[in-house]
Amino acid sequence: MFPTVPPPAQRLLVFARLPERGHVKTRLAESIGEDAALAAYETMLRDLLASIGRPSPEVEIEVLWAPTESANGVALADAFGDLPTAMQTGATLGDRLSMAFSERFFFHATQKIVAIGVDDPSLPRTLIDHALALLDSCEWVLGPAEDGGYYLIGCRAAAFDPAIFQNVAWGTPSVFTTTISKIAEWQSNVAVLPARWDIDVVEDWERYRTVAG
Repeated sequence: MFPTVPPPAQRLLVFARLPERGHVKTRLAESIGEDAALAAYETMLRDLLASIGRPSPEVEIEVLWAPTESANGVALADAFGDLPTAMQTGATLGDRLSMAFSERFFFHATQKIVAIGVDDPSLPRTLIDHALALLDSCEWVLGPAEDGGYYLIGCRAAAFDPAIFQNVAWGTPSVFTTTISKIAEWQSNVAVLPARWDIDVVEDWERYRTVAG
Protein backbone atom coordinates (compact mmCIF):
# COMPACT_ATOMS: atom_id res chain seq x y z
CA MET A 1 0.00 0.00 0.00
CA PHE A 2 1.10 3.54 -0.69
CA PRO A 3 1.53 5.78 2.36
CA THR A 4 -1.29 8.21 2.97
CA VAL A 5 -0.33 11.81 2.28
CA PRO A 6 -1.81 14.09 4.96
CA PRO A 7 -3.70 17.18 3.77
CA PRO A 8 -1.94 20.54 4.05
CA ALA A 9 -2.14 22.01 7.55
CA GLN A 10 -2.81 25.48 6.08
CA ARG A 11 -5.87 26.41 4.08
CA LEU A 12 -6.98 29.46 2.11
CA LEU A 13 -10.75 29.80 1.83
CA VAL A 14 -12.12 31.96 -0.99
CA PHE A 15 -15.72 33.04 -0.39
CA ALA A 16 -17.31 33.64 -3.79
CA ARG A 17 -20.50 33.57 -5.82
CA LEU A 18 -21.14 31.97 -9.15
CA PRO A 19 -21.29 34.68 -11.83
CA GLU A 20 -25.03 35.28 -12.23
CA ARG A 21 -26.76 38.38 -13.53
CA GLY A 22 -28.56 40.19 -10.73
CA HIS A 23 -26.84 38.22 -7.98
CA VAL A 24 -23.33 39.72 -7.95
CA LYS A 25 -22.01 43.23 -7.23
CA THR A 26 -25.53 44.57 -6.62
CA ARG A 27 -24.31 47.93 -5.30
CA LEU A 28 -22.14 48.36 -8.37
CA ALA A 29 -25.10 47.40 -10.56
CA GLU A 30 -27.06 50.37 -9.21
CA SER A 31 -24.65 52.61 -11.11
CA ILE A 32 -23.57 50.60 -14.16
CA GLY A 33 -26.40 48.10 -14.65
CA GLU A 34 -26.63 44.36 -14.03
CA ASP A 35 -24.91 43.28 -17.25
CA ALA A 36 -21.88 45.49 -16.66
CA ALA A 37 -21.77 44.50 -12.98
CA LEU A 38 -21.75 40.84 -13.99
CA ALA A 39 -18.88 41.46 -16.40
CA ALA A 40 -17.02 43.34 -13.66
CA TYR A 41 -17.48 40.44 -11.24
CA GLU A 42 -16.25 37.94 -13.81
CA THR A 43 -13.14 40.07 -14.28
CA MET A 44 -12.62 40.38 -10.53
CA LEU A 45 -12.98 36.64 -9.99
CA ARG A 46 -10.61 35.81 -12.83
CA ASP A 47 -8.04 38.35 -11.62
CA LEU A 48 -8.24 37.15 -8.02
CA LEU A 49 -7.77 33.48 -8.89
CA ALA A 50 -4.76 34.44 -11.01
CA SER A 51 -3.33 36.60 -8.22
CA ILE A 52 -3.59 34.01 -5.44
CA GLY A 53 -2.03 31.30 -7.57
CA ARG A 54 -2.23 27.56 -7.19
CA PRO A 55 -2.46 25.23 -4.18
CA SER A 56 0.80 23.83 -2.88
CA PRO A 57 1.85 20.98 -0.61
CA GLU A 58 1.83 23.54 2.21
CA VAL A 59 -1.36 25.47 1.42
CA GLU A 60 -4.69 24.10 0.21
CA ILE A 61 -6.97 26.51 -1.66
CA GLU A 62 -10.72 25.94 -1.51
CA VAL A 63 -13.56 27.99 -3.00
CA LEU A 64 -16.71 28.26 -0.91
CA TRP A 65 -19.62 29.27 -3.13
CA ALA A 66 -22.88 30.89 -2.07
CA PRO A 67 -25.94 28.63 -2.55
CA THR A 68 -27.74 29.05 -5.87
CA GLU A 69 -30.08 26.89 -7.93
CA SER A 70 -27.83 27.21 -10.96
CA ALA A 71 -24.92 25.44 -9.26
CA ASN A 72 -23.74 22.27 -10.98
CA GLY A 73 -20.44 20.69 -11.84
CA VAL A 74 -20.10 22.50 -15.15
CA ALA A 75 -20.93 25.93 -13.71
CA LEU A 76 -18.53 25.46 -10.81
CA ALA A 77 -15.72 24.32 -13.10
CA ASP A 78 -16.33 27.23 -15.49
CA ALA A 79 -16.12 29.72 -12.62
CA PHE A 80 -13.46 28.23 -10.37
CA GLY A 81 -11.46 25.87 -12.56
CA ASP A 82 -10.15 22.74 -10.89
CA LEU A 83 -9.96 24.18 -7.37
CA PRO A 84 -11.80 22.21 -4.67
CA THR A 85 -15.21 23.71 -3.92
CA ALA A 86 -17.83 23.49 -1.20
CA MET A 87 -21.16 25.21 -0.61
CA GLN A 88 -21.39 27.91 2.04
CA THR A 89 -23.82 27.19 4.88
CA GLY A 90 -25.42 29.68 7.25
CA ALA A 91 -27.84 32.60 7.18
CA THR A 92 -25.36 35.44 7.71
CA LEU A 93 -21.76 36.04 6.69
CA GLY A 94 -20.80 35.44 10.30
CA ASP A 95 -22.57 32.08 10.30
CA ARG A 96 -20.90 31.10 7.04
CA LEU A 97 -17.44 32.05 8.26
CA SER A 98 -17.99 30.27 11.56
CA MET A 99 -19.21 27.07 9.91
CA ALA A 100 -16.38 27.07 7.38
CA PHE A 101 -13.68 27.52 10.00
CA SER A 102 -15.25 25.03 12.41
CA GLU A 103 -15.63 22.25 9.86
CA ARG A 104 -12.07 22.53 8.59
CA PHE A 105 -10.48 22.80 12.00
CA PHE A 106 -12.41 19.94 13.55
CA PHE A 107 -13.02 17.57 10.62
CA HIS A 108 -10.09 18.21 8.28
CA ALA A 109 -7.32 18.66 10.86
CA THR A 110 -6.43 22.06 9.41
CA GLN A 111 -4.17 24.06 11.72
CA LYS A 112 -4.29 27.53 10.14
CA ILE A 113 -7.02 29.13 8.02
CA VAL A 114 -7.13 32.41 6.13
CA ALA A 115 -10.37 33.53 4.47
CA ILE A 116 -10.85 36.14 1.75
CA GLY A 117 -13.57 37.30 -0.63
CA VAL A 118 -13.53 38.48 -4.24
CA ASP A 119 -13.79 42.22 -3.58
CA ASP A 120 -9.99 42.71 -3.58
CA PRO A 121 -9.02 41.03 -6.87
CA SER A 122 -5.39 42.16 -6.80
CA LEU A 123 -4.69 40.60 -3.40
CA PRO A 124 -1.26 39.00 -3.84
CA ARG A 125 -0.33 35.48 -2.80
CA THR A 126 2.69 36.89 -0.98
CA LEU A 127 0.39 38.73 1.44
CA ILE A 128 -1.68 35.59 2.00
CA ASP A 129 1.44 33.57 2.73
CA HIS A 130 2.60 36.34 5.08
CA ALA A 131 -0.74 36.18 6.92
CA LEU A 132 -0.39 32.43 7.35
CA ALA A 133 3.17 32.85 8.62
CA LEU A 134 2.02 35.43 11.17
CA LEU A 135 -0.25 32.78 12.68
CA ASP A 136 2.87 31.02 13.94
CA SER A 137 3.23 33.77 16.54
CA CYS A 138 -0.27 35.31 16.66
CA GLU A 139 -3.66 33.72 17.16
CA TRP A 140 -5.60 35.86 14.69
CA VAL A 141 -4.71 37.96 11.65
CA LEU A 142 -6.84 40.69 10.06
CA GLY A 143 -6.48 42.76 6.92
CA PRO A 144 -8.44 46.02 7.30
CA ALA A 145 -10.29 47.51 4.35
CA GLU A 146 -10.60 51.24 3.80
CA ASP A 147 -14.40 51.02 4.14
CA GLY A 148 -14.20 49.73 7.72
CA GLY A 149 -14.51 46.04 6.93
CA TYR A 150 -11.73 43.57 6.33
CA TYR A 151 -10.40 41.88 3.22
CA LEU A 152 -8.81 38.96 5.08
CA ILE A 153 -9.30 37.16 8.36
CA GLY A 154 -7.43 34.16 9.68
CA CYS A 155 -6.72 32.22 12.83
CA ARG A 156 -5.08 29.07 14.08
CA ALA A 157 -7.04 26.10 15.33
CA ALA A 158 -6.21 26.41 19.01
CA ALA A 159 -7.52 30.00 19.13
CA PHE A 160 -10.73 29.60 17.15
CA ASP A 161 -13.97 30.72 18.78
CA PRO A 162 -17.18 31.16 16.76
CA ALA A 163 -18.18 34.09 18.97
CA ILE A 164 -15.73 36.25 17.00
CA PHE A 165 -18.15 36.09 14.06
CA GLN A 166 -21.36 36.64 16.04
CA ASN A 167 -23.25 39.91 16.60
CA VAL A 168 -21.30 41.79 13.93
CA ALA A 169 -23.08 44.44 11.84
CA TRP A 170 -21.90 43.05 8.51
CA GLY A 171 -21.61 45.52 5.67
CA THR A 172 -21.08 48.51 7.96
CA PRO A 173 -17.94 50.58 8.72
CA SER A 174 -17.74 49.03 12.21
CA VAL A 175 -16.90 45.46 11.15
CA PHE A 176 -13.15 45.71 11.61
CA THR A 177 -13.22 47.55 14.95
CA THR A 178 -15.93 45.24 16.29
CA THR A 179 -13.91 42.18 15.34
CA ILE A 180 -10.71 43.54 16.89
CA SER A 181 -12.62 44.25 20.10
CA LYS A 182 -14.06 40.75 20.20
CA ILE A 183 -10.63 39.20 19.78
CA ALA A 184 -9.30 41.40 22.60
CA GLU A 185 -12.16 40.28 24.85
CA TRP A 186 -10.93 36.72 24.48
CA GLN A 187 -7.41 37.86 25.36
CA SER A 188 -6.13 36.66 22.01
CA ASN A 189 -3.42 38.50 20.11
CA VAL A 190 -3.97 39.67 16.56
CA ALA A 191 -1.66 40.74 13.75
CA VAL A 192 -2.93 43.54 11.52
CA LEU A 193 -1.94 43.63 7.86
CA PRO A 194 -1.61 46.78 5.72
CA ALA A 195 -4.92 48.41 4.80
CA ARG A 196 -6.31 47.78 1.31
CA TRP A 197 -9.51 48.70 -0.51
CA ASP A 198 -12.49 46.71 -1.74
CA ILE A 199 -14.55 47.10 -4.90
CA ASP A 200 -18.13 47.88 -3.87
CA VAL A 201 -19.29 50.92 -5.85
CA VAL A 202 -18.56 52.47 -9.23
CA GLU A 203 -15.76 54.71 -7.91
CA ASP A 204 -13.98 51.62 -6.59
CA TRP A 205 -14.38 49.83 -9.91
CA GLU A 206 -13.01 52.79 -11.87
CA ARG A 207 -10.08 53.01 -9.45
CA TYR A 208 -9.32 49.33 -9.97
CA ARG A 209 -9.52 49.60 -13.76
CA THR A 210 -7.07 52.50 -13.63
CA VAL A 211 -4.63 50.63 -11.40
CA ALA A 212 -4.96 47.32 -13.23
CA GLY A 213 -4.56 48.97 -16.60
